[in-house]
Amino acid sequence: MKWSMVSVVCVLALLVALARRGSGGTVLVVFPVPSRSHTLLGDHLVTTLLHAGHNVTYVTTFTRVKASDRFTLIDIGSAADDDGESSSAPPLQEPSSSRFPPHQFLAEGTSIAERALRHPRVQTLLKDVTQSFDLVVAEWFYSGLLAPLAEVFECPLAWYSAGDASWLSVQLVHEPSSPTFFVDPLAPSLPRLEPGVPDRLRRLARQAYLSAWVYYMTHYVETPAYYEIYQLAIQLRGRTPPLYEQLLYDGALLLVNSHPALGQGVPLPHNAKYIGGHHLTATHSALPKNLQTLLDNAKHGVIYLNLGGTVSEELPPETTRELLRVFRQLEQVVVWRHRGAGALHHVPGNVHLLDRAPHLALLSTAPHTLLPSDLEHPNTIMMITHGGFLSYMEAMYYGVPIIGVPVHEDQLLTIDIAASRGRAIQVPISNAGIGYKLKGAIFELLGNYSYRNNAKEMSALLQDRLVPASQELLYWLELVMRTGGAPALRSPALQLSAMQRYHLDVIGVLLMFAWFLSKVAKLVKVYWDDFGTDTQYLEEKKNE
Repeated sequence: MKWSMVSVVCVLALLVALARRGSGGTVLVVFPVPSRSHTLLGDHLVTTLLHAGHNVTYVTTFTRVKASDRFTLIDIGSAADDDGESSSAPPLQEPSSSRFPPHQFLAEGTSIAERALRHPRVQTLLKDVTQSFDLVVAEWFYSGLLAPLAEVFECPLAWYSAGDASWLSVQLVHEPSSPTFFVDPLAPSLPRLEPGVPDRLRRLARQAYLSAWVYYMTHYVETPAYYEIYQLAIQLRGRTPPLYEQLLYDGALLLVNSHPALGQGVPLPHNAKYIGGHHLTATHSALPKNLQTLLDNAKHGVIYLNLGGTVSEELPPETTRELLRVFRQLEQVVVWRHRGAGALHHVPGNVHLLDRAPHLALLSTAPHTLLPSDLEHPNTIMMITHGGFLSYMEAMYYGVPIIGVPVHEDQLLTIDIAASRGRAIQVPISNAGIGYKLKGAIFELLGNYSYRNNAKEMSALLQDRLVPASQELLYWLELVMRTGGAPALRSPALQLSAMQRYHLDVIGVLLMFAWFLSKVAKLVKVYWDDFGTDTQYLEEKKNE
């Protein structure tokens, strides 16, 4: 009888646990950046939550997630082109690597967030007092203006960073990190080991410069926008809007789409988690038959060229012809993602132009999105890319070394990291001789097997995980929901003032003590000099 009662209790406990797990939460996911690479990550996050039984409201500019009973889409725009990528800087223009980075990216992040929040559909959601959520997942893109969403709906906030960790994102849940080993996303290079004094001074000045702009944007741009956008929504719920800065640093979790071996590899607080590769999976759809045959028959391998956005189409005609002349000299098959194939003439037989590369197709019905199937093919020997962090991650996941041709400032750091670790070669973009520079890099990559070996080692690290990254992402989000914000993980650094954090008061006391000692030393010196003078005078009188 005793054992039967124990069995009954165990079964009841199991049923209760299953019921709680199956009930699911209600999650608001906001990915406002109008870029397919960003919405791809948002789509996978949403799909992961849906397959776990949660109800999701998704605010985005574009999605391939299929409609379902537990999915609500709030469409705030559409992509400008088939790829959804925009080219904010002219192609073939060397990205700026100046000591002080342009601060416009901070204003761009604020502008993107503000446009999303002012959208009529989002405003309707904010003013709906019957709407509630258990968690808000907001994409961080150089702005914290999405943080007050958690205050409106009285739930925890989880930040999501589509790129590697930087002090700009980590400071939302922790203190600003040292520029000695932690740089901003637009830094031209990774800090080298044992940096000298001049290098550290430059990095400190760079961080101070950007910190001043962050302060300005927070207090003089985002704070007024906060009251305009959120004040009514909070007041409709019978509450007074708190200070914006208080909400900005109240996030419960920071999800970083990176891996310690992929990016800067810096220490993170307990509530910042690496979930890089959560959109990657070993399950793929089959390649198109003609492309599958092409890759299978490539005896000398395949070079995959994808410069992202519309860069390939915007290349000057002479540069395009130069690239085709270089590719004609190669034994390898070149698969080039180029949507202007119809306008190109005299294309070599080993060059195949694709209007849409296989990795752009998505499995919207599966819990994981489709990956670059052409990268996964064993005959793909290298990838030529613009250096976007997502492309870099995908290439490393499959162990494919890369040649990086950075187009924008944020791609300089990515390629520098990959090159410094022997996984890539960087080719500066320019109008003069880029084709032949690329040819030299291709032959270097073909002749030096260390690049591929290093990429394979990185691939093994990314795929050898305790649990898949998507499951880890789901675990942390569910933990935040279950515990009301995971307070046990929060960094105590946010509770400290700047004076306490940087020991300014202690430094002040030490300076005062040093000043006091200097005065005491001065008095002692004066007394000692007077004493010596008196002694000398008495000696002289005695001798007389």
